[in-house]
Amino acid sequence: MISRLLIANRGEIAARIARTCDRLGIEYVTVSVAADRSLTYHAAAVSTVALPEGYLDIEALVHAATETGCDAVHPGYGFLSENADFARAVRAAGLVFAGPSSRVIETMADKSSARQVMAEAGVPVLPGTVRASEDLDALVGGAADIGYPLIVKPAGGGGGKGMSVVRSAAGLREALASASRTATAAFADGRLHLERYVERARHIEVQVFGDEFGHAVHLFDRDCSLQRRHQKVIEEAPAPRIPDAVRTAMFAAAVQGTKALQYVGAGTFEFLLVGDEFFFIEMNTRLQVEHTVTEEITGLDLVEWQLRVAAGEPLPAEQADIAYSGASVQVRMYAEDPFRSFLPCPGGLEVTHWPDVRVERAFTRRLDVSGGFDPMIAKLVATGTTRDDALAAARRACEDIRWQGISTNLGFVARVLAAPIVAAAEHDTAYLDRIDPVAEFADPDELSALAVAAALTAPDRATPWSTGAPGGDRAWLDPADRDLGSLDLSVDGRAFTVRVGGYEGDAVLVREGTVDSSGTAAQATTGPDATTRPTTDVGITARRTDGDTITVGSTPCVVRRDGEGWSCQVAGVSRQVRYAEYRSLGTTATDPEIRSPMPGTLVQLHVESGNPVEKGQLLGVVEAMKLEHELTATHAGIVTVTAAEGAVVTTAQSLFLIEERGAAL
Repeated sequence: MISRLLIANRGEIAARIARTCDRLGIEYVTVSVAADRSLTYHAAAVSTVALPEGYLDIEALVHAATETGCDAVHPGYGFLSENADFARAVRAAGLVFAGPSSRVIETMADKSSARQVMAEAGVPVLPGTVRASEDLDALVGGAADIGYPLIVKPAGGGGGKGMSVVRSAAGLREALASASRTATAAFADGRLHLERYVERARHIEVQVFGDEFGHAVHLFDRDCSLQRRHQKVIEEAPAPRIPDAVRTAMFAAAVQGTKALQYVGAGTFEFLLVGDEFFFIEMNTRLQVEHTVTEEITGLDLVEWQLRVAAGEPLPAEQADIAYSGASVQVRMYAEDPFRSFLPCPGGLEVTHWPDVRVERAFTRRLDVSGGFDPMIAKLVATGTTRDDALAAARRACEDIRWQGISTNLGFVARVLAAPIVAAAEHDTAYLDRIDPVAEFADPDELSALAVAAALTAPDRATPWSTGAPGGDRAWLDPADRDLGSLDLSVDGRAFTVRVGGYEGDAVLVREGTVDSSGTAAQATTGPDATTRPTTDVGITARRTDGDTITVGSTPCVVRRDGEGWSCQVAGVSRQVRYAEYRSLGTTATDPEIRSPMPGTLVQLHVESGNPVEKGQLLGVVEAMKLEHELTATHAGIVTVTAAEGAVVTTAQSLFLIEERGAAL
């Protein structure tokens, strides 16, 4: 068995590998960039080696392993986990690589060669390019033979990065250029593969293992259809609503492909399921992010299996001895704002309460989420006797966790888990992309304005919110008046006027004046035994609990003083609320400035100062957390570029100024 292991990764997967090492008595060495030095898994490591050039430095990683006396390397997932040169360098140094051979990694990392090998092995595949390429002209030419819609995929990476669906030739070249940039930044490989895109499909994958004695087994399936822009959000095992005959055929195809490759280690076959037909997408030659749900239903430690097989042992179990029970659901906690186009949200996070489920994480309480890495913060894994039990437990976990700081996707995910289409397992891979979170669920900006206004105008003079009243003076509030006035608030620069309609007992009647002209009211109740009361307006019960929560309708809003204003956390996202004059703030259709929607890097400029631009024209691209956001002109005019290409920019920083033609004369 392996005696000392280098964990060549970071974050929650490094912590996960370390946990198995601790249980098996294997010593381990960790690696770190400066920003990651406080992560939990370093504490019990034999040593931690600094990586000045980051986690893609093959030479530094191999040197770290040899200099610290390691006899094996585990690549985790992402980074170099599917890099054949890394596997080759590890083995050339006389070390064990916890993964398949370099030959297999090269074959399966190239989407085109992987399709060819699987087709020869009898595994169903979709039409696509014969070989991956960085030649955009060649890719454009080959697209006509594949047909539209098609999907652009980086040849050497995974995790959905760089993938995009193209529905006509008109948008292909720009999609290829963007995908190549993303792939080069994320995987140091700009080659692309094109494949026919299948509408309304499910994403089903099969976990496989092989050993050096020619044995191969499957560990059942997972459904990963709940994804957004090809990045998985919610995964579950086993995959629901698949006919037994189809499931059996899928398992057989995955094992057949594993044997054809003479595969050694953990791998995952990913399929698209359309009706009763399935097609091979790709094989991941590593441990998957969602391996946890397979562990939960089988009771097996997949990291232990990896280490034993890498050490030359046969598979720990034969197919007939592998069984599963129950169901498990994994939720990926991302640093992003679903209600603002899922923009990345790097910054500080403090978790004050973790839910009572399996949590995969690399920190205990505080984390500084960097914009330079994947936005995943942690994984919540809920298991139950049935699928319904697991879904309910996962939703409770999303609602029970408590944190302060940046926005996350958990409020959105909790609502997705409760959706009837998900409960019936009738969703497909495009379901999350079709959802408008604000239209489907709520507007956190409006809820934040209502919550802060209700808190500020509570009738109980002893309430801790009293100090937050305008100017500290509450004399303007007259309980006998049915229309007490209004509060002009700004929620992250968006203007709201909230009308204060009066009191009923300990309830405040407030309504948002700029959105709901009919006068729909929110009834804010601060008493501990508050109940819904009939009002002359349409009432929504709101109550204060735990000292800092105002619940508007059924949505709790945590409101805290923050400098000159308040921070409000609602539906998993954070908002800053301030007093403001009633006026339009931020970018509008006539605002001359185009601002960055997030902190990141201005990776591309499409215009120069003095150029005429039309409404909707692409101006530039901001990138953060390996995701790109296009900035377009809100109106026609003459553009002035106010930031340089490659510049690091902040949220709301002005990047372009568009003056209407003739405005300067």
